[in-house]
Amino acid sequence: MCGIFAYMGHTPLSILEVLKLLHILESDQEPNEITPVGGHGAGISYLNEKGKLTLEKVGKTNGSPCYELSSKLGEKIGNSSHILGHVRRASPEFKATIKHRECTQPYKPSCTHGLNIVSTHNGKVQNYQELKNILAKPHKFESQKIELIDSEVIPHLFEELLSKSKDTTKATHALFEQIEGNNTAVILSTNKSEAHLNVIQKGKTRGLVVWTNLKREVLLCSREKPTEQILNKFLTENDYQKIIKVSREDSVNLEAHFSLNIPQST
Repeated sequence: MCGIFAYMGHTPLSILEVLKLLHILESDQEPNEITPVGGHGAGISYLNEKGKLTLEKVGKTNGSPCYELSSKLGEKIGNSSHILGHVRRASPEFKATIKHRECTQPYKPSCTHGLNIVSTHNGKVQNYQELKNILAKPHKFESQKIELIDSEVIPHLFEELLSKSKDTTKATHALFEQIEGNNTAVILSTNKSEAHLNVIQKGKTRGLVVWTNLKREVLLCSREKPTEQILNKFLTENDYQKIIKVSREDSVNLEAHFSLNIPQST
């Protein structure tokens, strides 16, 4: 199982700080855990002030995937108000895929015109092949050139659900109802005026902690201690309060939905 980070707000957050957090997260290992959270790949996506998306990711390297990811991005990457980060720990059946960036998250589908969706996932979608087979439209899967990864089915299914309902909350609930297994999924969708961060937690995963404030900004991560270690100043200065805490030992089913207006540039 993997590790997830997400941020959606008005206050820009340093990408370098997020990369530091991902670097710690990938080697985080609690007592009695068989493996660390990551080590098999790392990725990040973020929007700049003009709404342009950067998405970079790497597969397993000889050293730290997060170090390789940071090297690819360089030091002058600035800040963002919409960020998804991921460190990969592949399921045993996908071990042969870990060197390939195509099998690493985040994933951004672009099969339905007009929708801007990016997702990260932790866990195992037990019925991912069945879900792929019921998709109504043709979809291009990035990982399929190597081996279809269960995580990539999530944003493509969400894409179809959202195109039907036009409502991110309804689409998220439909996704929650359809996926099987122990899963945390985080989906960021944006248009010219709004951003939506939708979260699914089903059963046991690596954990989930969510903070928010009165400005309706939201920040989440699979692990609490690494987040507070790196981002304590940001959380304190912006008056964040913890609203959800799910440990890796908790079996919890929940949905969380957050929305923000996007200021229009003049």
